[in-house]
Formats: sequence, C-alpha cells, structure tokens
Amino acid sequence: MNFELTEEQQLIGQSARDFGKEYLEPIAVELDQKGEFPKKVVQALAKHDFLGLLLPDDVGGAAAGFVSYVEVIEDLSRYSAAVASIVNNHTIAAYSIQEWGTADQKKQYLPAMAKGELLGGFAIFEHGPTPGVGADALVATKQDVGYVLNGKKAFVRNAGEAGVYVVFATTDPALGAKALTAFLVKADAIGVKVGEKLETMGLKGCPVADITFENVVLPQAALLGAVNGGAAISAKALAVASVAEAAQTVGIGQAAVEHAAAYAKQRVQFGKPVATLQAIQTLLAEVATDCHLARLGLRNAALLIEEGKPFEVEAAMIKSFLVRFGSKMLLDTCQVEGGFGYSETMPLPRLFRDIAGTNLLDAPGDFPEKLIAASIA
Repeated sequence: MNFELTEEQQLIGQSARDFGKEYLEPIAVELDQKGEFPKKVVQALAKHDFLGLLLPDDVGGAAAGFVSYVEVIEDLSRYSAAVASIVNNHTIAAYSIQEWGTADQKKQYLPAMAKGELLGGFAIFEHGPTPGVGADALVATKQDVGYVLNGKKAFVRNAGEAGVYVVFATTDPALGAKALTAFLVKADAIGVKVGEKLETMGLKGCPVADITFENVVLPQAALLGAVNGGAAISAKALAVASVAEAAQTVGIGQAAVEHAAAYAKQRVQFGKPVATLQAIQTLLAEVATDCHLARLGLRNAALLIEEGKPFEVEAAMIKSFLVRFGSKMLLDTCQVEGGFGYSETMPLPRLFRDIAGTNLLDAPGDFPEKLIAASIA
C-alpha cells in the first residue's frame, strides 16, 4: 500500500496550509482567548471548497476523497484545531446525509452544506451512560404526523451555529440504545433550544453546548436511515470522525515539534544552541517519529474509507495510539522550550489544550480497545 500523496492531494494540502497561513495564523491567539465563533473564517472555508471536500460534484462538492480530507484537517490544525473541529463536525453531518439520506434529503441539504450556506452538527451524546438511557434521554415518539422529540443531547459541537443537526433518539425507552434512530432536525424547528455555551479548556471558537428538544414535531421525511438503525449509523460515522480527529492530533503535534525545533536552534545555553544537546535532540526525534507513524496510520485508515473497505479496526488503532501519545507530544515539546514553553506567550499551552479536546471530548475510553481486541481473535 502506497502512502505517498498524489500530486492532486499534495496541491490540496498546500492550499490548506496557505489558507491556514493567511486566515488562521493571524487569529489563532485571539480565538483561543475570546472563544468567539469565527464566522468570517467559516465563510472563507466555504469559498475555498473546504466545507464540501467529501461531497460529490453533483451537489456542489469537491469530491476530493477522504485521503485529501484528512490532509486538509491536519494542515488546518497546525494553525487552528478549533477551526478544524468546526469543519470536522460539519463534515460528519454532511457525510451522514450523503451515506444514509434519501434522494430528497440530499437535494434539500447537501448543496447548501457544500456552499457553506448551511452548517452541520452531529448530536449523539447524552448525559446518561449511553444514548437512549437516563432521565434526559432523547425520546422519539411515533405519531400520525411523524415523530415528536423530547429530551436533551449533550456536548454538541457547532451548537447554536449549525443550521441542521443529525440527531439520535430512542424510539423505545425500554430498549434504550437498541432502538436508537437518526433524524434530521433543522435548527429553527419549534422546540429546539440551544443551551448556554460550555466554556471548554481548548478548541475555543468551536461552540459546544447542550440542546434541549421540547415537543419538537418532525415529519416522516426527517427520518435518516431505518427506524432503530441509528446505532449502526452512529458507529460508522463516529469511526470516520475518529480518523479525522486523528488528523487534528497529528497537525497539532506537528505544529508543536516545528515550533520547538525552531526555538531550540535559537535558544543559546553554555555558548551554543540547545538544539545541539543530545537530550533535546532525543525529545524532538521522539515527537517527530510519533507524528510520522501516526500519519501513516491515519492515511491507511483514510484510504480504506475512500476505497469503501472495512476500516473500523484501523480507525480504532490510530485513535488508541494518539490518545496515549497525543499529550506526550506536547509534554516533550514543552520540555524542549523549558519555562518559556510553559508561558502563555508561546503557542504550546494553546496546542496542549487543543490536543486534549481533540482526544477526549468525542472519545469514549473503552471504544478503541474493545474493537481492537475483538479483531485479534
């Protein structure tokens, strides 16, 4: 299997780096400090076709393929993982509609999502132990008009900014997650209420909030996929998302090691740059190696997705690897920069917060290991 990027994929990656340099680098610090949703940047992302990379050209998408997509996410994350997270959560919603939507649903939503006229959100998590279980579980009750939703979804990214949400609700509280069903819910539907924005440690600028559904009436046409088929949809969609989030982690780690390496060449101790010290070289080499190996793993998983082959185990492996090594990358680079690296005047604290959000917010701890272990037998 060849992991070298094609010329087209390289050009797409370069366009993402150029975009990051022009649009993201100037606002990254302010975005981290204020946490305001970067509307102008999102509009620019749409103009550069980054919001429709995975969508086919018949709905206005770029049809670039998943390998190109993870390359873009990695390169955007070098400058702002928060913006990359906005793109990821929009894209996973669009991906779900493309994969499981009807012809009418695709026609209704995807052209606007590709153009950036409609931002997407993915609402799966709840405050209970699992979706469909607990006092606030979102329940979809079948009625003559279609379905009525009551309950709450938790930690929804792009909350309050998305125009449409892919929402998962149980159609039978007694069955809980076994009766999980997916719906397409417009943000302006009566009864949809976005809660107060959660002040997160990192990825600031990508809004996170709970969404409450109070007697939200949905027509039958809002059903995404089959009744009680939501568990299969969410499992595959989250596996795809985990590969994209791995690209975020690699991008953050790459930004950290490049900054630390440049700093080590400039910082002089005992009459010579600290980059000449073996201990510093070891730290930089380990982070660079981790980024390289992770990049190979995510490109492998991305290629499997692009070719329509089973990819869930590989996605779990790269996710598990980066949960363990993601934060280590930032610890090592911070040691290279010493006390200055710990200072908020340097980018490493922001990168540290962002890598924590990337690896933890949408990453149930037991997901990767169970799937990997099951594949070994």
